[in-house]
Amino acid sequence: MAGLMSALNAGKTSLRTSQKAVEIAGNNIANVNTPGYSRQKAVFQPVPSLELRGFFIGQGVNINNIAREHDVFLTRQIHDKSGQLGEESSRAAPMAELERIFSVAENNLSTEIDRFFDSWKQLSANPAGQTERQIVLQRGDLLARSFDDAVTSLRSAQRNINASIESKITAINPVLQEIADLNLRISTVEISGQSANSDRDRRDMLIEQVSRELGATYYEENGKVSLQLPGGQPLVQDTSAMSLEPQLDADLNLQLVLRTGPNSTTELKSHMVGGEFRGLMSVRDEVIPERMAELDHLAFTLAKEVNEIHTDGFDLDGAGGLDFFQISVGPDPENGYAKAMAVAITDTAKVAAGKGNTGIGDNRNALNLAALADDLTVMDGNDSFTGYFSKITSKVGIEAARAQTSAQGLEDAMVQIRNMRDATVGVSLEEEMVDLMQYQKGFEASAKFLAVVDELMESLLSLKR
Repeated sequence: MAGLMSALNAGKTSLRTSQKAVEIAGNNIANVNTPGYSRQKAVFQPVPSLELRGFFIGQGVNINNIAREHDVFLTRQIHDKSGQLGEESSRAAPMAELERIFSVAENNLSTEIDRFFDSWKQLSANPAGQTERQIVLQRGDLLARSFDDAVTSLRSAQRNINASIESKITAINPVLQEIADLNLRISTVEISGQSANSDRDRRDMLIEQVSRELGATYYEENGKVSLQLPGGQPLVQDTSAMSLEPQLDADLNLQLVLRTGPNSTTELKSHMVGGEFRGLMSVRDEVIPERMAELDHLAFTLAKEVNEIHTDGFDLDGAGGLDFFQISVGPDPENGYAKAMAVAITDTAKVAAGKGNTGIGDNRNALNLAALADDLTVMDGNDSFTGYFSKITSKVGIEAARAQTSAQGLEDAMVQIRNMRDATVGVSLEEEMVDLMQYQKGFEASAKFLAVVDELMESLLSLKR
């Protein structure tokens, strides 16, 4: 009778484990389209045998664990590529905007430079003409406005980037806190011997998001992950999450700050972060200021060269020429000049078209000013004004194309890695159907086995009656 009871117990455990295995396969099938879901698999383990009269009789089977299919290498690859993709893709959009700005500026600014010097050429044909003199002043004013428009557009692009950064700060802080909460939940569940598969899937997805946004790296210990920035600053430690904050500096520029405690903060520069934040901050803090500095250099050099020739000439009244453009005196007059550029004179009689005090028909200074347009050494000894600006525009276009190409290449690489991951740890309906049939057959066989044991027990009991 004891042998039949052992057989009955073996059949019962087999029936129960087959049913549970069917449930696990069904859960896999239900989540076939769930992003980030890792396939789960029942791990069977035989129940320890029972010694009976010198024989060891099996007691059936149990599910020892519900294993989560996981590939550490591919997961790390996804997280690493996410940071790179985030940086390049976030650079692509503002760089495309800069390309548009300089494309518009090339039509406006380059045209105004040409028109400004052409107005001097027209004045040389009629040095005493009031209309020609007025056009020179108007063209100078329009040129200054074109520089101002270009700088204004660049500053607007910086403000747009700041708005994007603030939006991302608002979105990323709850993610960091959820990772810290999942650390606690996963460690609590797993220390009791249970599986926290769904929580681990969720945490992996959140880590990927943080990697894309901030280029974060991580390591795991005792079921808990710790995240840190490329600069080494912690984001999540154990069950505690830090937070990012926007902060305005003395010049009202938006700065990114990491709060690590009630009274402890760290200002984060672009080289201290990664991912989308780094891409945006590098354009805002490096690319745009460099282009602004180049515009300042162009505007200042043009104004300085024009002033040098203009002050060497004589106006309509025979007086020495004044500065045509305003230039402030200071330690760095070039800084910010593209925004501040302005015509210094308003009286048409003060336009110095003549080279000497030889009368109103003298046009030699106007010709010298007109010749600046074709001077190939006026900018740093190797370029014209329009040639220098064309190089700035080309540089922006090349950078924008590189960012777009790099982002597309990384996106393609991510697709390949995800496909590899899905093939390794994702749900395959074909495999699940095979497993389902196997578990179904096991269930049916267990039920048949129990029916046979039941008949044997009935027969044995009938003998005693």
